[in-house]
Amino acid sequence: MFKILILLICQITISTSLQASLIPENDLRVPQTENLTEEIRFNKLIDKIEKIYTPLVNEQRGHFFITREWDNDRVNAAAGRSKDGQYQIKVFGGLYRFAPVSDDSFLLILCHEVGHLIGGAPTVKPYNNITSEGQADYFSTSKCFKRVVQGENHQLKANLAKVHPLAKKECARVYGKTNEDYEICIRVNVANRDMANTIEELKGFKRGTLKLETPDPYVKMFIVFNGYPKPQCRLDTLFQGSLCNKNPNTELNLVLYNHGNCNTYEDKFGLRPKCWYVPREDKL
Repeated sequence: MFKILILLICQITISTSLQASLIPENDLRVPQTENLTEEIRFNKLIDKIEKIYTPLVNEQRGHFFITREWDNDRVNAAAGRSKDGQYQIKVFGGLYRFAPVSDDSFLLILCHEVGHLIGGAPTVKPYNNITSEGQADYFSTSKCFKRVVQGENHQLKANLAKVHPLAKKECARVYGKTNEDYEICIRVNVANRDMANTIEELKGFKRGTLKLETPDPYVKMFIVFNGYPKPQCRLDTLFQGSLCNKNPNTELNLVLYNHGNCNTYEDKFGLRPKCWYVPREDKL
């Protein structure tokens, strides 16, 4: 997300033409412990992503794979595409062991990396072959997380005690209160809270600096294709993604901005924030 933050382009060596990451280069290190349970959870969470996206990408696009480096103490992850159809994500164990990261926020990070690969437009310029940071954030909560956790026990009662009242209200307004979509929306927003805590920790912010009730008021004149939206804007994007009720299984592409995404031409909820995104019509 910036100098020390989660979600950005970092200089990790991957055999692809472009690298994108949740966290930029940083000096943080979280050494490996003897906690076997942690390593098992790390792998199981990655397994969830692979179960959904390996067959999807392999059948429609190229070869998808995740490289797991549990022993690596770096607090980072990265994604990239190669010209010969390789779609790779690399994940370091130090990221999972970083204290503010919860299991569900780790899933969000993985979903963000998937978003760089198949999250659609807007894209990073001038290559136009990988999804921008803001859109990867949006994809993580509007599509990937919902798809990956579908059918699980979402521990609604426990999550309701943790979620922000505004998130609870908006999830109910969009989805009602008697279905799995509502339960997942609540769960996503607990993960969003953990993500905000992680960002604050990495950025050196005081805990509670990023708030759902005080969205970034800035209105961009141009889409942020390259680089990262501001921290508050990123939290706003994760929140809005959770409120987008478009089918999470819809395949996105790198040309159409509105297809499969909530947009001002069709929807009232779940719109990408104007602090990084400027609405535009699709040209077919």
